[in-house]
Amino acid sequence: MLTSPYIDYSEEEWPNITKQLVDNFPLLQDDLIYLVESAWEELFSSSLGNSQLKIGQDIFLPAQATGVILEKLIAVILTENYSGWRGGQTKQEKDIIYVNNDRYSFEIKTSSSKNGLYGNRSTGHRSSDRTKYRTGYYLVINYKLPKEEDLTRQLWKIRFGWIDDEDWLGQNKPTGQQASIGAKLARLKLITLKSY
Repeated sequence: MLTSPYIDYSEEEWPNITKQLVDNFPLLQDDLIYLVESAWEELFSSSLGNSQLKIGQDIFLPAQATGVILEKLIAVILTENYSGWRGGQTKQEKDIIYVNNDRYSFEIKTSSSKNGLYGNRSTGHRSSDRTKYRTGYYLVINYKLPKEEDLTRQLWKIRFGWIDDEDWLGQNKPTGQQASIGAKLARLKLITLKSY
């Protein structure tokens, strides 16, 4: 389990810590942007079946399905272009694994919200018998998805940084299906790699 690099530091110091974390990461910021943009383009250049149905023209995926496919595409592009990386293979693993040093393995979060950072209900739930710890690096992608009435699509923002387990806030209702990171924490702990 990873220890937060922010422990014992005041919030005023957190942006500098975040910058150091991103600067020390094995992939450059430009590499991360390349991965996201390449996966985004591949997603919408793909076609399905004998009918060659196009995503974003003939098929309109919900945000969650889009996120799953983007994560897989990023993993494949990363594995093909950079040594030492692979996609996570079990529920216990992070989305992307750095085989040389697990500290640099990271989660991918996507959202059709312009600025939001959300996880499922389990992300905000901390119990002693959980199988996955989420403290560590995060690649966050915000985008506009095409719809039947509006075919435009756009990446809005790519961010990267470090989120700790306790940063995730689950919904108060026990039936709530979502956890989130507040805007203030997102500003302190994520660096915007690119805005569109």
